[in-house]
Amino acid sequence: MPYVSEVQHSSREESGIGPCSSSLGIWKLMGCIVLISGSCLTMCSDLAFCSDQQTQSSANTPSNAPCAGVAGLTKRPVTVADSIQMTRFGDPYYAEGGSAKGIVAKFSPDGKQFVVVLKKGNLQDNTNEYSLILFRTAEAFQSPKPRLLLSMSSSSNRPAIQNVAWLNDNDTILFLGEHPGELAQIYSLKCSSGELNRLTNHPANLTSFSSNAKGDRVVYVAETPPSSFVTEDVLRNGLHVSHQLLSGLIKGNFGGEYSDHKVFVKEPRDREEIPASIDGQIDFAETEPLLSPDGKYFVVDTQVREIPPEWSEYKAEFLAALTHKVGSPGAATAIHHYELVDTHTGASQVLLDAPIAYTGSEAAWSPDSQSVVVSDVFLPLTAHDPAEQILRKSHTFMAEIKVPSREIIKVSDRDLRLTKWDAKTNTVVCEGGRLDSLSGKTTPSIYFRKSGDTWSQVDAPQETGATMPVIVLEEDMNSAPRIFAVDPATSRKSLLLDLNPQFRDLALARVEEVSWQSSLGDELKAGLYWPVDYVAGRKYPLVIQTHGWSSDVFWMDGPFASAFAAQPLAGKGFFVLQMAEMPNWHLEETPQEAPSAMAAYESAIDYLDGRGLIDRNLVGIIGFSRTCYYVTHTLVFSKYRIAAAVIADGVDMDYFQYFAFSSSSSGLAAEVEALNGGAPFGDALSSWIKRVSAFHMDQVQAPVRIQALGPDSLLFEWNWFSGLLGLGKPVDMVYLPDGTHITTKPWERMASQQGDVDWFCYWLKGEEDPDPAKAEQYRRWGELRSLNRTAASSVR
Repeated sequence: MPYVSEVQHSSREESGIGPCSSSLGIWKLMGCIVLISGSCLTMCSDLAFCSDQQTQSSANTPSNAPCAGVAGLTKRPVTVADSIQMTRFGDPYYAEGGSAKGIVAKFSPDGKQFVVVLKKGNLQDNTNEYSLILFRTAEAFQSPKPRLLLSMSSSSNRPAIQNVAWLNDNDTILFLGEHPGELAQIYSLKCSSGELNRLTNHPANLTSFSSNAKGDRVVYVAETPPSSFVTEDVLRNGLHVSHQLLSGLIKGNFGGEYSDHKVFVKEPRDREEIPASIDGQIDFAETEPLLSPDGKYFVVDTQVREIPPEWSEYKAEFLAALTHKVGSPGAATAIHHYELVDTHTGASQVLLDAPIAYTGSEAAWSPDSQSVVVSDVFLPLTAHDPAEQILRKSHTFMAEIKVPSREIIKVSDRDLRLTKWDAKTNTVVCEGGRLDSLSGKTTPSIYFRKSGDTWSQVDAPQETGATMPVIVLEEDMNSAPRIFAVDPATSRKSLLLDLNPQFRDLALARVEEVSWQSSLGDELKAGLYWPVDYVAGRKYPLVIQTHGWSSDVFWMDGPFASAFAAQPLAGKGFFVLQMAEMPNWHLEETPQEAPSAMAAYESAIDYLDGRGLIDRNLVGIIGFSRTCYYVTHTLVFSKYRIAAAVIADGVDMDYFQYFAFSSSSSGLAAEVEALNGGAPFGDALSSWIKRVSAFHMDQVQAPVRIQALGPDSLLFEWNWFSGLLGLGKPVDMVYLPDGTHITTKPWERMASQQGDVDWFCYWLKGEEDPDPAKAEQYRRWGELRSLNRTAASSVR
């Protein structure tokens, strides 16, 4: 199911800036030994690791120097298969530069060793394979040979290894894992012996867990197993419909990935698990319970079902929109808050009677388990001081809440991302600029310490004993990710692992960050991927990928593995413009949101045409998630020629989507109303007819490829498919029944990304892949081309 708000998705989920909540892809560690200048490691075909002790003079030399023009091109272009089989950092929250960018290694409590998770796709088996590798900290600057602790593969959309956590014996690691065909469960691994044990046997997939340091108590979130509601009673009397998902009603069952998840507490030695009585709804995409060190309580972020009337007094736009929209009784809202749960009884109570900020929050327990600090929360409107009451209505805070009394003490009112409550120094550690930190940008560390009942900002605590190396993942738009050890005292740096030495044989596109101004005066940025066969003076076709750019990240595809395929398209002779997020946040959720995005795309075409790089009559565009709304608007209302388009698993804020999902998502309903001028009744209906692009599909001239990733996505996309089909427009739809918002399985990624490469080659360059397996695809597209010519003739 696509995410309505990309900002929420990226910061809360993918924190997926970005857009995106979901498990990411994985892979098999393959390849050969490659000699690399510098102190580094490369992967061998037998999954062992080999070291190369050359000099370190070129350790910082990019492994993907730009290729020359076509005459000097001696390496082969990048393919979608190369991207799928690329070795990547395995944290599921690392969206190639996302929220976990700086958290590469998990150190043991004594700091003497650390582990890193890697992943890679296996196209032959359609699996994603993970490996857990271990380094000795003392050897970090001595070209260490890591030890392969474990390899596991997944045939589902979930990671095979995630949520890695050390226990205080410095030997045992807990993690969430699975083998092909199995459910995700909690495992323990002994580093010393390699002993692997499965600790849970829940009847459904676990999505996250938390453990205390001893590992004698765990709390975990589990999917609700799908169950048919077609009982004898339902057959006789029917089912009362309230806030169920439409896709679930159609399938005849509820539960699974999009269900109301449950939380359980368990002692691994016991078979029994205690269900927790959560009042709100667990957000399947991001919720991770946080267990106190003593194991007595945990806190969990949930979606509020019943919004207290007094919350309407908060001066926040997202609250104003949602608190005035009443959904079906019991349906979860898009507003979050924290709950505190007793692990012995499973009883829950509200931790803080106030909402969490729209962009998300973090929590950290005190070392003595007597309180918890939470970031980016509003405070209850119970202050006696009028000035304080006014401040609380309009501002979020970092606050300490004592447990179990729930007494509140302010920590700070600054824009901070909470990272931890450090037990060694008894300081709360934060990063300044929450969204910058989540997006992987370098941000300053900020520290707070408590004296009595007052918190104050303090200098960085002085470290005692040996200084721990910092393990970092380094990359940029032209340098593939590599893992380094850095000495914080001397800044000495040593290359631990080159994840993809095989890239030396690829003609990777040169990437340039460009900026220009839109017709509305907005300053825009993007990454421009140059055709690998570029010849000066020649004009090339252009494909626009609509959002998510960052110059700090190396992207084979773009920010997301669904639909985007930047390097493979550049390898086929396209310019690819990977646009950043739109800068005009003040227009979000207003009727000007889509028109401002259209103006950005049009100005991008003018800018690149002005540089003499592109043929402005050969422009393609890919909308994914929220930007499907922007692309469909552009296809209808723009005067510029779009020669081909893709829309993948997204929203278009239209009439059908409003009614199909508003009963199960009051947040979506409120947002669609804000964009279209009110609810689609009475006087406001004329505004809908004017603004909603679906009512103007007859104006679409471009052939459109639609990707539906899962059953909910099929419903989201059906309006445009059936509408264009009925109008005799060239439209092609691919449905991946087990697809997720961010495609994960290798075969699904190939269908999504390679299908787009073929689509744009066909419509913008007149090229067909000679693979006999694609003959039916091109026969079908040939019929669409005839339709397109007929439509073009009728326009003339």
